[in-house]
Amino acid sequence: MASELSSELLAQCLVRTLEEAAFVFAEPTGDPPPFEGEVIEARVTYSGGHSGELLLASPHGLAATLAANLLGEDEGGASVTGDDFDALGELLNMVVGSLVLDLFGPEAGCKLGLPRVKRVSAQEYGRELGKAHAVATLVEEEGRRIDLSAFITAGAP
Repeated sequence: MASELSSELLAQCLVRTLEEAAFVFAEPTGDPPPFEGEVIEARVTYSGGHSGELLLASPHGLAATLAANLLGEDEGGASVTGDDFDALGELLNMVVGSLVLDLFGPEAGCKLGLPRVKRVSAQEYGRELGKAHAVATLVEEEGRRIDLSAFITAGAP
């Protein structure tokens, strides 16, 4: 059964993926802490009943935790351009797979792009976030923020 794209659906997919794949427990929040300094963002395109792009954003410290947990290693060995980038891209890959199943159903023919990861300033990220169709903001146990946002590029959500 297909679902409608919403902030709630984004939050459900992100919470589920964080818990199952990275052992990170987070909850949606309406009052997130601000991002400061640089933000690591991962983007991936998808198409099915509509086309869009997902954007996953995290501070470096949380990306390092995700990398360590996904790799089964102690935190601290990841680099800002290595494992952290790979972890955020891989996590987004898992999230988009889950999301398109929820959005379009298991029988729909969907196409997924390859994740692209880069660093941006918190200000640049904030400007981009204002253009999103739907946004889910979560805070994990240590108070760090992670966002998942969706941008519709063609078709109706």
